Amino acid sequence: MTVGAGDIEAGAVSAEAAARTSTPWQQRLVVALGGAVVATVALLLVMAWPTGLRPSTFEQLRADIADGSVHQWYASEQLESGPLDLLSAPSSTVRGDLDEPMEGGFMPPEGDPLGGILVWRTWGSPGWHVAAQTDVSSVGDDFRETATEESTALVAQLRAAQVPMRPYEFSQGPPLQGYVVAGGLLVLVLLVAGPAPRVGTRWFWFWVLLNSPVALGFVAYAVLELIGIRPRPDPPLRRRLTGVVGFFGALLAGLVLGFGAEFLRSLGIPLPL
Repeated sequence: MTVGAGDIEAGAVSAEAAARTSTPWQQRLVVALGGAVVATVALLLVMAWPTGLRPSTFEQLRADIADGSVHQWYASEQLESGPLDLLSAPSSTVRGDLDEPMEGGFMPPEGDPLGGILVWRTWGSPGWHVAAQTDVSSVGDDFRETATEESTALVAQLRAAQVPMRPYEFSQGPPLQGYVVAGGLLVLVLLVAGPAPRVGTRWFWFWVLLNSPVALGFVAYAVLELIGIRPRPDPPLRRRLTGVVGFFGALLAGLVLGFGAEFLRSLGIPLPL
C-alpha cells in the first residue's frame, strides 16, 4: 500500500486539530477566563474615574480654598504606578519629634506632612486634584517631592479653613493591586503553557501584554484568543502576527494613547493620570 504526500499532510492537519480540540467545559472555562479579564479591566477603569488623580497647580488649590470648594485633602511624598499603570499617591508620613532637618531641604513644622505633593477634592469635580511645585502633568512613575515652604503654607491654609484630611482611596488598595498582578501572571502562564495562539505568535502576545498601556494588551488577548471571534476549535491563522509587530505595535499604541489623553485633557476632559 502506497502512502502519498497528501495523505501525510492530511494526517498532520487532523492530528493538530485533534490536539487543539478540548471538551466543552474546558472551552467554557477559557471563555469565562477571557470574560473575567475584560470585566476586571473595565471595572478598574470605572473605579479610576471617581478616584483617579487629575493634574492641577498650587494656584488652583489657592483659588479652591478661597472659594470654599475644597472638601477633602491630604499630602503625599511620591507618585507611583497603581492598577492599570494609573498613577496613585500614597499618603505622606508626618514629621515627629525625632525627625532631623534635611541638609539643603525644607522641614515642615512638627505634625505637618513631610510630602510636598498635595492632593484634594472639590465639590462637583470628579476624582482628586494633584499638584506640586513641579508640573505634575509632565512627570511619571516614582516622582518624589518633599515638603516645601509653599506646600507647608498651603497645608496651614487648609487647616485654617478646617478642611478635613482624607486618604486617597485608589492608592490604598494593596489587595486590589495583588489581584491584578495575580491575574496578569495567570494570563502569562496560559500564554506559555496553553495551546498555540491563533492570531499572533507567543512572542507577539508577550510583547503586547508587556508593553501595552492600561492593560489593553490583556483585553486584546482575552477577546481574540480566549473568548475567540470564531467558533472553536479553529486553526491558527496562516500568517500570524510576529514578535517584532507586537513589540513596536505596543510601543506605538502607548504613544498614541498618551498623546490622545493629553489632547483630551487640553480640551478640559478630566482624565486620570
